[in-house]
Amino acid sequence: MSGYWSRRINREHRLVYKVTDDAIIIVQHY
Repeated sequence: MSGYWSRRINREHRLVYKVTDDAIIIVQHY
């Protein structure tokens, strides 16, 4: 999973996204 980042918003929700040269792609939100 190179280039993917996971960011926890709070205890219940986490955002998984990929950063490219010109965009941020939201992969999964739960």
